[in-house]
Amino acid sequence: MIDPAKIDFNQLPKKYCEGAVGAYGKEVFSFAIVSGNNLDTFATNPKTMKHIALWMNTQVQSYEKQFGEIDMTQPELQSPIQAADLEK
Repeated sequence: MIDPAKIDFNQLPKKYCEGAVGAYGKEVFSFAIVSGNNLDTFATNPKTMKHIALWMNTQVQSYEKQFGEIDMTQPELQSPIQAADLEK
């Protein structure tokens, strides 16, 4: 197992994550991390998934304690094609 204390995150290659999708069954969680047009897929057992979720939640709580609450309001995006344009 990798010792987290020995990981230099500044030296690791990174992809910008834009979202995630997934599903689960009794024995496995499957999910994909979205980066542009790429999907990196993963599968794990429920115990490991819960560990990941708890770690992520702790990271978000620490971030918000330092920088303030993350605004989760969805921006209003206007479609480039409007109903009014169809009349032209």
